[in-house]
Amino acid sequence: MSNSIALISLVVLIAVIAVGFVMKKNVGLIAVLAAWIFGAVIGTGDSDIIKGFSSSTFIMLLGVSLLCTIATNNGTLELAAKKFLVVSGGHVAVAPVIMYLIGYIIAAIGPGCVPALGIAAALSLPVGKSTGYNAVMLAAIGQIASMAGRFSPITPESVLIANLAGEQGISGYQTVTLIYATITTIVLSVVIFLVFKGYQVKEPVKGEQERLSAFTQKQILTLIGFLVMIVVSALFKRNVGLVSFTVAVVLMLLNAADEKVVIKGVPWSTLLMVTGIGMLMNIVSSVGGVELMSNGLASIMSPRTAVAIQGLSAGILSWFSSAIGVVWPTMVPTVGAIAEQVGVNPESLITIMCLTASFAGFSPASTGGSLILAANATDPDFTKEKENKLFLQLFALSALLLVLTVLGGLLGLYSIL
Repeated sequence: MSNSIALISLVVLIAVIAVGFVMKKNVGLIAVLAAWIFGAVIGTGDSDIIKGFSSSTFIMLLGVSLLCTIATNNGTLELAAKKFLVVSGGHVAVAPVIMYLIGYIIAAIGPGCVPALGIAAALSLPVGKSTGYNAVMLAAIGQIASMAGRFSPITPESVLIANLAGEQGISGYQTVTLIYATITTIVLSVVIFLVFKGYQVKEPVKGEQERLSAFTQKQILTLIGFLVMIVVSALFKRNVGLVSFTVAVVLMLLNAADEKVVIKGVPWSTLLMVTGIGMLMNIVSSVGGVELMSNGLASIMSPRTAVAIQGLSAGILSWFSSAIGVVWPTMVPTVGAIAEQVGVNPESLITIMCLTASFAGFSPASTGGSLILAANATDPDFTKEKENKLFLQLFALSALLLVLTVLGGLLGLYSIL
């Protein structure tokens, strides 16, 4: 009976996404409806259903959205990006490289992935508008870089995994994992560049470049606000959403933007979509839907396929839960036994789990994808149709990166070092 409920929960999840896309309705609202009905049918209490609403995700998205809306509304980010490109000689080709370096360095210096995800998402829209690159592409490159930088030895993610591995007598893998992660994300950044046809963007013709005005007082205050957000969240390891929220409120108090316009410009539809899906996914996980998928994959492991299956299992589990909060604490403890029983390298198992659980974060129901959604939703030209398209596009991107990484595991690419 429990397996039947788990299977039904997965069907409900797929149906919700399909109905939202076909009917062009907010997937999050439909997900809340489905969570309540399905939860009531299987006997889940209302309080348990409501617990699936992630207040931390909501605050993170709201804070980043407020700050992005202010900076977009008063023209700060677009002007800053244009001036940045002028300083770089106006060569748009450097934009993807710079986005990668920003994401990697911010994550690697200590705070880990999440602050870098928000920063990359916030910067992508203005840089995209001024260079002609797809903003989603730029955000994805910046975010995937942070998914490599997060495995430097001093980050929370790396420390957690090291402790879990150490309990099984596994050590000395961190340098190998960081090297694999860096190479993998560089290669996949090129894949992202090709998928979004970044090669079609041309250098601006000299003489056509507009003469840029100086920053206004409001824009200077906004730039200072962004600098504070980056420094406080990256160096002092504070929550990027709370910091962004605080900076946004201070900017509104200083009249850097019209409060009514800013609040109206917040992409509430996107916030409801992400948190609504989270409520349904919480039930799917609680009834064993995620476990059902993972167990089905793990049951077919062999020495040749173990690394790939472990990576795929971690990636799928991460679509429905937090990598650092659920996936790694659940799956890393299994590495020692699997390595011994199946006859594979534990470093390979850890590495691929690190990567696939991270790349699943491009899902719009996860942190990385939801931040990209929120940042793009601050664009005045972002329509409901574009929102639905981007929602599915992020799922597809997450799946593509996951499949390519698992294929690398199947080919033995994570067993070379």
